[in-house]
Amino acid sequence: MHTIELLQALAARLAAGTPCVWVTVAATRGSTPRAPGARMVVSSTETLGSIGGGRLEQLATAHARALLAAPAGERLLRYPLGASAGQCCGGVVHLAFDPLPPALPAWLEQAIALEHAARPWVRLAPLVPGAGPLRVISAAEPAEGPRGAALDELPDELAAELLADLFTELPAGHGDAAQVLTDATGRPWLAELMRPPALHVALFGAGHVACALVEILGRLPLRVSWIDSRAEMFPPRLPANVRAWPCELPGDEIAAQPPGSAVLVMTHSHALDLELVRGWLERNDFAFLGLIGSRAKRASFIARLRARGCDEARLARLVCPVGLPGVAGKEPAVIALAVAAQLMSLRELRDEAVRALPRTETPVR
Repeated sequence: MHTIELLQALAARLAAGTPCVWVTVAATRGSTPRAPGARMVVSSTETLGSIGGGRLEQLATAHARALLAAPAGERLLRYPLGASAGQCCGGVVHLAFDPLPPALPAWLEQAIALEHAARPWVRLAPLVPGAGPLRVISAAEPAEGPRGAALDELPDELAAELLADLFTELPAGHGDAAQVLTDATGRPWLAELMRPPALHVALFGAGHVACALVEILGRLPLRVSWIDSRAEMFPPRLPANVRAWPCELPGDEIAAQPPGSAVLVMTHSHALDLELVRGWLERNDFAFLGLIGSRAKRASFIARLRARGCDEARLARLVCPVGLPGVAGKEPAVIALAVAAQLMSLRELRDEAVRALPRTETPVR
């Protein structure tokens, strides 16, 4: 469940008078189902999102519902997965619980606005009742540091640690994160960093395969710009992470896409496909360039692009046929599945590179 969907669902329930509990994986040790930053919302009748499923999620749901009746209960609990949850992964998960009374709070409106703007932000919540109000801090860009007025309201020690641990030392592209911080009086706070997905997908074309692909990508941690000249081809409702770009000349939209995009070209026209591929090869700052079609189509495109002066190094970057090798089938849904898997393998390679960078952590034992 995308963060914006979780926030909107929470807002709807609080506005309707339904109290909820925000549950976050605050820290982990060893093998665990989800990493710090995973979250869910629990009410008396439902759960939204996930912290990993299984017995751990059952225990977390039970404690969250106990907090709905007694909000002064424990807000940071340690779960040894083998001993307390009977899960074979055997690690340790620390969960933070934040009871939220009915009524739409200002922090939630601010968080939804930041998510819509695709800006990183921090949710800072006290883990001791009465320690202070929950705050949302706009992170802007990590290189600049969030040195706005909101930080001035926090205890100096906590603000400094927040900056160090959640912004300056987290590599670019790292996903959501969470840490337990301690203020000058020894009270614990949960700091959750929310960031837009690092991988942006520029999808050109709105045919059968593209439509099937959007259904899959809509559930994945990616950002998608979906571009086609035929506005009527876009479905009336799109996933939260997909933005439709109807435009008369799709080639004109190449310059508007961010560097490092994963580009997929699958339009209704081979001539347009060729124009788009050529435009992206000229730009040459993409993370991936995939073209739907056969090996024969690739050979034809390569010959034409070579004749127009495209160098061999750039031509070698064109992936066609697109899709993870080994996934056979020509049905749109099968091709879409293969393409989505290829994109996620690309994301995993990027994440491995990020994880290999040095990083300082303050462990919770």
